[in-house]
Parts: sequence; C-alpha cells; structure tokens
Amino acid sequence: MTMNSQATKGATGETSPVGATFAVGALLATSAILTFAVGVFALIADKVVVSGPGYQYTFQMTAWGWVNILTGLMLAVVALAVLINPVRARGAAIVAACLAVVVSFVWMPYYPPGAIVLIAIDVVAIWAAATWNTSRETA
Repeated sequence: MTMNSQATKGATGETSPVGATFAVGALLATSAILTFAVGVFALIADKVVVSGPGYQYTFQMTAWGWVNILTGLMLAVVALAVLINPVRARGAAIVAACLAVVVSFVWMPYYPPGAIVLIAIDVVAIWAAATWNTSRETA
C-alpha cells in the first residue's frame, strides 16, 4: 500500500513550517500586546508602582512605560514580518524576543508575575523561531 506525501507526513508526526510560523507570530503578537499593556499601565499608574529597596536600576515609571511601549511596538512589527515572510524575519524574531526578555527582566522588580509571564512567552518564541524548519520539504 502506498501513501501520498501528505499522509506520510501526518503518519510520521512531522509538522509543516506554516504551523511553526504561525506559532512564532502568535507568540510574538501576544508578547507585544502584553508588553504594550504593561507600558500603558506604567504611564498611567506611575505613582502606584514602586520598586523594592536596594534596586540598582531605578528609573522613573514614565521612562519604563515608554520603554515597554516601544518594545511592544517592535514585537508587533516583527510578529507581522514573521507572518508575511518567515524566512527573512526569523533572525529579527530571535533578536526582538531577546531584547524583550532583557526589558522584562529589568522590569521584574516592579511587577514580578507579569515579567515572569512575558519572559516565558518570549523564551518559547525564541525556541520556536530557532528550531523551526523553514524549508517546504522535510528530510
């Protein structure tokens, strides 16, 4: 009995690059929305959120708000680029997610649960972008 190539791929558990591309784009878009929301929150609630004593990287909350907003916009642009042309945007996705991890890590003393969630999403996006097979044919 012979199987066509689509049935063989389904039987062996291989995934298409389209699924991985969509996953990376969706993860980056989710991270962009959440990072943008954190930035807006930092701008609105600059008197509410404070860091603990002894934190070395203290800045004004409005500055952190703008950093998070710009990071969110950067992630949104890269997510769109990944969905449009995944092969060329793959490196940009990894770099943008790495920068977002750094911003979230430095933001951690201000809002630890949100920063941990953002770091986890960005790390999964980095892993997915670094390991997906961009070729149309799998070996």
